[in-house]
Amino acid sequence: MKAIEAVDLRLLKNPLDRTIYREVANEFGIGEQSLRLWVKKHHADGHNGRAPAIKDAVVQAEVKSAELTSAQLEAELRTLRKKVEKLQAENDVPKRAFVVFSSEWGK
Repeated sequence: MKAIEAVDLRLLKNPLDRTIYREVANEFGIGEQSLRLWVKKHHADGHNGRAPAIKDAVVQAEVKSAELTSAQLEAELRTLRKKVEKLQAENDVPKRAFVVFSSEWGK
């Protein structure tokens, strides 16, 4: 079935993509859950021999993402903290404006 092949191909390209089933189901005009069940059965039956390759690709991607060095983690942490600080500052502006306008409203 072409839909199953499309799922297998996309899983090989990007095993961590969670939108594959939805996109392929829409592309072929079939139900997403039906497609998931067909792919699962197809792999369980051992067709194509792609299921082990997909599992290996997922494991490799997870290991690769887990191999961040402490320097990379610290850099990412600094970046995220800066973003949080910026967002908190941006969030304070509407709060202050609300206080100003609500105090003027009561006058």
